[in-house]
Amino acid sequence: MKWLYLAALCLLLQACGGSGGSPEQAAAPLAGCSVTEQRASLRTFMDDRYYWYTQLHAPNDTAATLDAYFQSLLFRPTDRFSFTESTAAHNLLFVEGRRVGYGYTLVWADVAQTALRVRNVEPLGPVARAGLSRGDTVLSIDGYGPDQIAQGILPVVDTVGVPRSITVQSAGGVTRVIDVLSEDFPLSPVATTTTFDATRAGSPVKVGYIAYHQFVGYSVANLNLAFIRFAQAGIGELILDLRYNGGGSVNTSRDLASMIGGDRTAGQLYAFLRFNDKQASSTQQVRFNTSSDDFALPLPRGLQRVVVIAAGGTASASELVINGLRPFVNVVLVGDTTYGKPYGFIPRDNCGLTYNAVQFESLNSQGVGGYTAGFAPDCQVADDLEHPLGDAAEARVKVALNYIATGSCGAAALSGKLAAPKPKPPPQTFGETWPSQMFRD
Repeated sequence: MKWLYLAALCLLLQACGGSGGSPEQAAAPLAGCSVTEQRASLRTFMDDRYYWYTQLHAPNDTAATLDAYFQSLLFRPTDRFSFTESTAAHNLLFVEGRRVGYGYTLVWADVAQTALRVRNVEPLGPVARAGLSRGDTVLSIDGYGPDQIAQGILPVVDTVGVPRSITVQSAGGVTRVIDVLSEDFPLSPVATTTTFDATRAGSPVKVGYIAYHQFVGYSVANLNLAFIRFAQAGIGELILDLRYNGGGSVNTSRDLASMIGGDRTAGQLYAFLRFNDKQASSTQQVRFNTSSDDFALPLPRGLQRVVVIAAGGTASASELVINGLRPFVNVVLVGDTTYGKPYGFIPRDNCGLTYNAVQFESLNSQGVGGYTAGFAPDCQVADDLEHPLGDAAEARVKVALNYIATGSCGAAALSGKLAAPKPKPPPQTFGETWPSQMFRD
């Protein structure tokens, strides 16, 4: 079977000392690929594994697609998380760590939706080499204006060699045309790392900074290398930028949290994954790594505090890190309220479609979960597209550094926990984005 099922088995063995079996091992054999057979197989799966199986809706038997049929079953509005994707796209991202396309993400920069700007650029994608930069204002793509782009008129590109012409205006007002061809390029979950010289209570301190965009297994080596360099630099503080991180692997989130916690958290309970009552034997305790796990902990003493930059798209495994560390480390949030997803799934592939249906909920070592409204920031700060990620002058980084120096948000931010945020979708983005709302293993 596929790597995700093996990853789930590894997680179970680590959490339960080798007892039990993978949640997927007992799944009913996949049926044939006729529409009738796929629907019947999906219904059986959902009735057995879906977290809210007692709340399944009556299926829409007139649904035009299997995705629409799947969506009709979900426990709405509580379940705003489950989704489907093509198995090919899923494997390209999670197994191979690649994307076919151009490597950019756009976002409306104002409430009135008059300016469409570049939010993020994949470092190894073709548009990065062509000079597209975070903060550029997009005037048109292939002749389509911002409103048309936002309406989804641009065709989805999943083959190499497709030309695209992007007309942008820089922050300095210079208009230029960027002509690129789509490519199959490697992704960079660890997008940016750097260190800052700062002060803390009047004394000098080294601050590590890492912008991390996806919890995927193939990123762990680069995560570990970044923390080795942080250790060599002698950091005493860390800014973990998860503003664009929509989630991913439970295992990888545990690995990152273990690097932050060091010996302080080694062997402690990181997350408790609770399945439905039919799958009670699958319930898992995920523990922080220790030195005996053959996993490097580059910061042996760990950190007493981590400043996390978060936003509306910070979801799932990103929130798991926040929640899992809080009983052991002072976690300070800068930015905006997170998405609010304390649930996860073990993807199920069938006939070219991968179903991501919620199968478990997550709680930390103190039993805290249910954060469907997200985590509110200690310092509320808007995203700053005028500066690159990792720039000390970027608004959220600036406030994070000020908090490290003074213990307060400063004049550039709203301080104090916000009152009871309501669930909201992440900021709408256009172009090519990492999948959001994931939290899987």
